[in-house]
Amino acid sequence: YLEGGKAAGGQLVDQRFCPRIVEGELRYNCVGDALVGIIHKKPADGGISAVGGTGSFYTYYGPDEVKFKTLSTNFLERDLPKVMPALGLAAEPIPLWWTTDFILASPVGTPSEDEKWIVGEFNCSCVGISKCLAAYCQDTSPNACYTDISAEDLVEADKYGHIMGEVALKILSTGFSSSGPVDISSLSRVAKDDFGLYPQPGKPLFKGALAEIYVRSQPFGGSDKSCNGHRYDSMPFANGMITSGMSCQLIHYVHEEHDTFFDV
Repeated sequence: YLEGGKAAGGQLVDQRFCPRIVEGELRYNCVGDALVGIIHKKPADGGISAVGGTGSFYTYYGPDEVKFKTLSTNFLERDLPKVMPALGLAAEPIPLWWTTDFILASPVGTPSEDEKWIVGEFNCSCVGISKCLAAYCQDTSPNACYTDISAEDLVEADKYGHIMGEVALKILSTGFSSSGPVDISSLSRVAKDDFGLYPQPGKPLFKGALAEIYVRSQPFGGSDKSCNGHRYDSMPFANGMITSGMSCQLIHYVHEEHDTFFDV
């Protein structure tokens, strides 16, 4: 990260440590400018990381949870309009599916209306649907797949996907046109199947794709994969686009086919 210094793109974030991370952090799941869910992620005893697979405990809340009302109101109404301009991206839309992780920085006993929350990270490059975690392979579940997601959790995951489809359609409705899905036969087929994926529309409003990477040197193709080679939450993402009238084909990036991939 640091080799070559700033001129080579090296960087180091100087960020304060918030000791109350041991009480957990709040992940705000957003689709565009809409909050769709809140997750309280508490690290395992003795830890300070709530990343999946570390033994952390997740508690799920709806977007209107009363106990976080002050934080939600301040973030969505006061701070969110300032985020993209602050990043030099004022002309760009807010990401389709993204998260913000908040850590409480105020002393214990601070009234909720006076609490100060620190953003630990924004994430819009590798965001999963936590309700689909049952579908990713581990040593204890090497054959995990789409059908291992409970019916209750799948309803919630599909709800996120449908909202994403609606917002994606709104973002893309700026004069582009499409007549049908793309011919992807020139790309290597990596996944074993597309179980759980809805049929592609015959005349999609827009052509879309969900690009995936299968790490051949890793067990299961990576720590986020189902047994068929797809990421564990790919189906709800893609199905949300399809139910909004767009096509969404699942394709894998294979580095030996770099030029062909980007031609497609």
